[in-house]
Amino acid sequence: MISFTDYALAVYPFLELEWFHRTYYRVLEAFAEGRVRRLMISMPPQHGKSVGATTLLPAYLLGLDPDLRIAIASYSASLASKFNRRVQRILCSAEYGELFPDTTIKRGSKPPEYIRTADEVEIVGHEGSLLSVGREGSLTGNRVDCFLLDDLYKDAMEANSPLVRENCWEWYTSVVRTRMHNDSRELLVFTRWHEEDLIGMLRQREPVVELRAWEDLARVSADGWLALNFEALKTTPPSAIDPRAAGEALWPARHDAALLHAKRALDPLRFECMYQGRPSVREGLLYGDQFAEYDALPREIVRRANYTDTADTGDDYLCSM
Repeated sequence: MISFTDYALAVYPFLELEWFHRTYYRVLEAFAEGRVRRLMISMPPQHGKSVGATTLLPAYLLGLDPDLRIAIASYSASLASKFNRRVQRILCSAEYGELFPDTTIKRGSKPPEYIRTADEVEIVGHEGSLLSVGREGSLTGNRVDCFLLDDLYKDAMEANSPLVRENCWEWYTSVVRTRMHNDSRELLVFTRWHEEDLIGMLRQREPVVELRAWEDLARVSADGWLALNFEALKTTPPSAIDPRAAGEALWPARHDAALLHAKRALDPLRFECMYQGRPSVREGLLYGDQFAEYDALPREIVRRANYTDTADTGDDYLCSM
C-alpha cells in the first residue's frame, strides 16, 4: 500500500512538505487505515490543514476502500462543495488512476446511473460516495462511514456567539452522530476559536489521548479521541511528535517567529486561540487583554502591590498576584 505522503506527492507534485506536514500526514494515514477511529487536530491558519484533511484524504480513503461512504462538512455548504470539487479533480487525474485504478467516478454523462454533482459523487461499480454539506445541513437517509469536519465556525464572531455554538453542537449530536454506526470514523480539523467550540465540548464529555509519542496511537480507547495540536510558537517540551525547541515557529519559511510575535502583540488572547490551540473566553477577565511580558522586571520599581482574586463565584481558581 502506498503511504499517504507518497500518494500526496504523486497527485500534488507541487506540495511543499515541511517536517510537521509529514507528521500530520502520518497521523492521517493511521486514520485512513482505521488504526485511529476518532481524531481531532488543531492547527494555525494557513498551515495546510485543509489540503491534507479535506482535499487529499477523501480521495485516499476512497482509493483504499471504494465502498466507503464519506461526508465532508464545513461552516458553509459552498465551502464544503469546493472541497468536494477538489477531491473530484484528484479522482479524475491520471496520477490517481495509476495508484487506484478501481476507484473511478462518472465522466460526462456516463455511466448515466451514477451521481456526480458539486455536492455528491458516487464511485462507479462500488457502494462508495462523497457527500458535502454545510453546518446545520441535512443528511437524512445517508449512512456515513467516515465524517470529515473542517472548520465548523467561519470566524471569531461566529465562534463567540453562544447561539451559533449551541446550534453547531445540536447539529453535531442530532445529525452527525445519528448517521454513524459502530465502525464509523470521524475527523475534526479546526483552527480553534473558543474554549466551548465543538472540540472543547467533546473534550469535556469524552476521553481524549494527547498525541506526544507515536506509541500513543495504540492507546486510544474505542470510544476515545486522539488529539494533536500544532502550536505556531513552541512552548511545550520537545517530543517525538514535535521536536522543536521552545520559541521556534512551526513554519518559519512562511510564518516566522517575528511575524507571530507581532500577531500576538496585536491580540494576545486571539493568538492563543488561533495560533496556539489554547482558546479562552474574554468574559469576566479581570485584567482584560492588555498583558505585558518581561524578560526581566523593570528596574525602577516605585511601588509594590498585591491583588487577590477570591474566586467567589466558585467556578474558577483563587489567584493572587
